[in-house]
Amino acid sequence: TSTAWMNGVFHSMVTQGHVSINRFLSTCHTWLGLFRSHGQRVFIEIDGVWNLLDVPSAFEMTLDSCRWIYRHRGGLVEVVSTAPDNKHELRLTISVREGPPARFLISHHVALNGDDGSQAIPAIWEREGDGVFIRAIPDSDVGRRFPSGGFRITPLDGTRVESTAGDELLFADGASRQQPFLCFITAPSRAVGLVMEGCLVTASVEQSEGFWNSIGAELRIEAPPASLLLPAADRMEEIFPWFIHNALVHYLSPRGLEQYSGGGWGTRDVCQGPVELLLALGHFDPIRDLLCRVFRQQNTDGDWPQWFMFFDRERGIRPGDSHGDIVYWPLLALAQYLCATGDAELLEERVPYFSHEGSDAAETATVRQHVERAMDLIQRRVITGTLLAAYGHGDWNDSLQPAKPGMRDDLCSSWTVTLNYQTFRTMADALRRLGDTARAADLEARAAAILEEFQRVLIVDGVVTGLAYFHKEGHTDYLIHPRDEGTGLRYSVLPMIHAVINDMFTPEQAETHLGLIRRHLLGPDGARLFDWPMAYRGGPQRNFQRAESASFFGREIGIMYTHAHLRYCEALARFGEADAFFHALRQINPVGLRETVPPATLRQANCYYSSSDAAFSDRYEAFQGYDRVKRGEVPLEGGWRVYSSGAGISVRLILQCFLGIREEKSSLVLDPLIPAALDGLKAGLTLAGRRIEVTYRVSSKG
Repeated sequence: TSTAWMNGVFHSMVTQGHVSINRFLSTCHTWLGLFRSHGQRVFIEIDGVWNLLDVPSAFEMTLDSCRWIYRHRGGLVEVVSTAPDNKHELRLTISVREGPPARFLISHHVALNGDDGSQAIPAIWEREGDGVFIRAIPDSDVGRRFPSGGFRITPLDGTRVESTAGDELLFADGASRQQPFLCFITAPSRAVGLVMEGCLVTASVEQSEGFWNSIGAELRIEAPPASLLLPAADRMEEIFPWFIHNALVHYLSPRGLEQYSGGGWGTRDVCQGPVELLLALGHFDPIRDLLCRVFRQQNTDGDWPQWFMFFDRERGIRPGDSHGDIVYWPLLALAQYLCATGDAELLEERVPYFSHEGSDAAETATVRQHVERAMDLIQRRVITGTLLAAYGHGDWNDSLQPAKPGMRDDLCSSWTVTLNYQTFRTMADALRRLGDTARAADLEARAAAILEEFQRVLIVDGVVTGLAYFHKEGHTDYLIHPRDEGTGLRYSVLPMIHAVINDMFTPEQAETHLGLIRRHLLGPDGARLFDWPMAYRGGPQRNFQRAESASFFGREIGIMYTHAHLRYCEALARFGEADAFFHALRQINPVGLRETVPPATLRQANCYYSSSDAAFSDRYEAFQGYDRVKRGEVPLEGGWRVYSSGAGISVRLILQCFLGIREEKSSLVLDPLIPAALDGLKAGLTLAGRRIEVTYRVSSKG
């Protein structure tokens, strides 16, 4: 895998296997471009002087390549970096389109020793034919785990290399500073190129070309020419393959641009984004594999870690605890898969629980038994005297980890209760379809009891509370609710939207809460977690950890977290509000975003943003003036890019909720929600190997 940047970083963070540990080339740590040497860089010789190819005259991206155009006084140079979809290699080609042949110096900042190339340790390399083979030092993570492994760089046919050396080629005096660089100088030419290959592990079977065309069902959306929503529909088609691209990065090589460290699966994340992506695209076998991997990580007590490494050689890298919602996600993902496929055999598949000693020493059980162990834990982990899930180390909002140990047992997240209900209902539906009516009825009864308590205890004065703090003295504090006298927050979007999605409200309650969202929780860029940011007092924590101590105003702290907005889209779809649903979808599409969200700043237009961050100077200013955000008076920056389960959820919202096309193992379900202004919309896609076209006739209700 590789990351390319517009400012002349043709490959960086090059890895094979684990995307953080198994790093060959260094990464860029800031978009400011403070370090000009990281990754793979290129110099061109002009009039005897080496010139770094940095910010280009023009830049182009496709799903598997990037192209840079450099216009200079003496000509024009084109650089292309590619990750071919049918080969396990990375390529760099440089072409002189105008002007005389030129020499190029291609540098590689080697990061094999676990330090991202920051230490003065020369690269270890040896010649191998026309190319070179680069190894890690023996006393490093890569060196210890892959003593015979490394990476290979080979010139493309027709490329003549004059010199291969270390960092000495980068200094005018030709003397090494013992820095980890590998450099090539090519003979004067109009076309040169290099190929990089990973040799840490044996490459998997090659696949055929055309992956990027096939993975997205070759979706085409054609809006009626006279529709005012035609540009928005066109943009939905344009962003669709990029959301798939981002979702696959999150699934198969977990990392982002700002959040470049990673390499593992968050249990909550992998059971949402990748599962919903693959369900939407009808790729069921990879979901089965994913679920087996997830269940192999289950602890013997029935819970899962917050995150884990999905390669067995890194199995010991994992935390010792998790938030209170984590136990539900594998069960929900399994139930969704079973509903779509009817794969009863998976429940009888034997997989081990996690053991630090390895799978051979681990307890083994069927997936069904794994499920029952998790269900037993769920039944025990409740607020004393209730059926309501206890908070534990937190819920979905990672910024709300409890600051007081006692809150773990006595605090209840209404959102986690909706997840509990959804898990039981979906699993009951799956088991009923598979013929296990007795267990399905038991889960339905338990879900009904949870719903009754949700309605009786957690809806107070007609408004669902964000959190309920059940004190041992017998009284209850309602946090993030109009009665809240502690946090200053009145409304929480997560329990509202998930109660709508899962039919936990009456129709009247659903309409009331959607109205509360419109009045108190919407901004120009979408739904907010709360009606106001959490107060910041310089770091001391009263109730919650990061929400009260983090100095950065963004992501969950900035309260416009895109993942929550996506579930708001889903709630609107569930309630049948076609116009509001389509508008909410447009708010997360970066293509032409400023037409929908005028305060949005200029940003990359082909990737998923995990948040929309109001550009305040600090948290104090944000707390004092947040009403300006709701009025559209504050610029809105795009948050962290690519790395999120949200991209996969977005794919499902477009394909299954907007276009209403849901593929199951033996059936095709059509249930669209389209604005009346798009009456006559056409969608073309490939299903089960056949090209189909759907024409939509839309009534006034969408």
